[in-house]
Amino acid sequence: MGIQEHLWEFPCVHQLKIMGLSSHPMVEIVAEIIGRHAPDFDRDSIACKASSSGKYTSVTVAVRFTHKEQVEAVFLELHEREEVAMTL
Repeated sequence: MGIQEHLWEFPCVHQLKIMGLSSHPMVEIVAEIIGRHAPDFDRDSIACKASSSGKYTSVTVAVRFTHKEQVEAVFLELHEREEVAMTL
């Protein structure tokens, strides 16, 4: 994977949007993963929105990243979860 480090300035706050089926506990999944890699993240920054059909849920969260490896670890772990359909 790998991010293009020259496009990032650390530390930074980045908004992540994670989408998955509404039948999964998306907020808990996202909070667990983000908390593991960015323990100081504010769980109150999590926002959820259901799709118009109600089939999918998008979770938006603000994460303070301090280095490239942290970003890569978060995206990799989110990507590896079968409940996560997409991460932006």
